[in-house]
Amino acid sequence: MDAPFVLALLASTTGAKECLGIASRVGQTLGRPVQVAHVEVGPGAIILPSQEQLTEYEAEHFAEREKAETDAVRALVAAWNADHGTSLPLEVFKGDEWRVMRHYRGQLAMVVLASPHTQPMGHRDTLRAALLRTGHPVVMVPPGWTNGFGRRLLVGWADSPPLRRAIAAFTPFLAAAEVVDVVAVSQDPAVLEKARSVLGPLVPAARYRTVAPEGRRTAQVLIAEARAAQADGLVVGAFRRGEILNWLVPGTSSRLIRECTVPVMLSA
Repeated sequence: MDAPFVLALLASTTGAKECLGIASRVGQTLGRPVQVAHVEVGPGAIILPSQEQLTEYEAEHFAEREKAETDAVRALVAAWNADHGTSLPLEVFKGDEWRVMRHYRGQLAMVVLASPHTQPMGHRDTLRAALLRTGHPVVMVPPGWTNGFGRRLLVGWADSPPLRRAIAAFTPFLAAAEVVDVVAVSQDPAVLEKARSVLGPLVPAARYRTVAPEGRRTAQVLIAEARAAQADGLVVGAFRRGEILNWLVPGTSSRLIRECTVPVMLSA
């Protein structure tokens, strides 16, 4: 089997340059090659629960939009390679992201993609497909992000298996960062004892603190702390309550995915 590679999953041209930039940084840090993928989804990806099928006009319009987006992604990747002296390969699929990520299962070191809510209709499950279908860690890039990646990291501490997997996956980045802040949203400083035992051997210079929620949701606190620390990466565990429960009653993961303004480094 070939060595695992970093996949930049480009749902569209929106945020694509930012994703390629961070994917290149990820590849350098991990010592892995970078590949690019785009999926031209079918009309079934946008059928609403109230619809049995799209009209002929709707299906034709959607197909034209997807074809134009695929052509634009091809042109963007070609221009990126020309501008940066690289030769990142692009693989284009037709179907849906869930099936494509199953195709990649076991082949990836990490996936880099844009915030799903910024993507066209039919491409908004890209993150769940990458994170849950493959089980590989994901770096989610917010729109318009230009402030680098991996120099100042913030870990949202919660003693859970998903966060421990995220720490293991992103250890090379934590070890290389200039600053690592570990934040627990709690009024009890004792919750950081476990954090120190887990992260201390990996990041001896990490700084630990608790932040009282003061009526705020955990996601709001972590976003505010990342902004105050000028972090260029937030390490968290995803869907620790399970995906279905998180979908029914949105939790911290869903809110961070939708609202975070810095790159989010996730593992489920």
